[in-house]
Amino acid sequence: MQQQTIIFLGPQGCGKGTHAELLKGYLEKSDSDRPVLYFSAGKQLRAFVEQKNYTADLNRSIIEKGGLLPLFLSVHVFSEQMMSEMKGNEHLLIDGFPRTEDQVPVLDSALRFYKREKPTIVYINITDEEAVRRLVKRGRVDDTQVGIRERLRWTREHMDPILSWFRANPYYKVVEINGDQSIEVVHKDIDTALGFV
Repeated sequence: MQQQTIIFLGPQGCGKGTHAELLKGYLEKSDSDRPVLYFSAGKQLRAFVEQKNYTADLNRSIIEKGGLLPLFLSVHVFSEQMMSEMKGNEHLLIDGFPRTEDQVPVLDSALRFYKREKPTIVYINITDEEAVRRLVKRGRVDDTQVGIRERLRWTREHMDPILSWFRANPYYKVVEINGDQSIEVVHKDIDTALGFV
């Protein structure tokens, strides 16, 4: 199998993490000789703010209000994992990064630096109503109705220019998936879009 570089984007609750994990399992099974490096922006940032230091304390209050963490921290968390774990021969799955327009050049420069061929953006789109329904059931501390709707608002605001940038750049392939469907149907649609079936 050709080396894969796949970036999952979409509103909160669309299933980015679920489908990145499913794809990770598929790649590990069907191409067992090649490792899979998986970067989850949400997981990495949540792990960071659980630390006991001043920076984590400042950022914890931002997350609890449904706000967006500063660029330098998102870039630090992403870059640190890439630099410490990238070997060069692996499949690369990125979940939830970039989230804002100013993060796009960071991702682009990293992928070009590591000579990643033909990165694919998988944009999983869902309605706000479906996102709220799913996220409230998840029960995380930052998943209040107000927090969810605020995060969805700024995600939508930033996602259009991000997707436009990727669509205008021939280095990238962008596929859009209807995330309102069941996990099984979305997974099949992703596999089809990526040419795995």
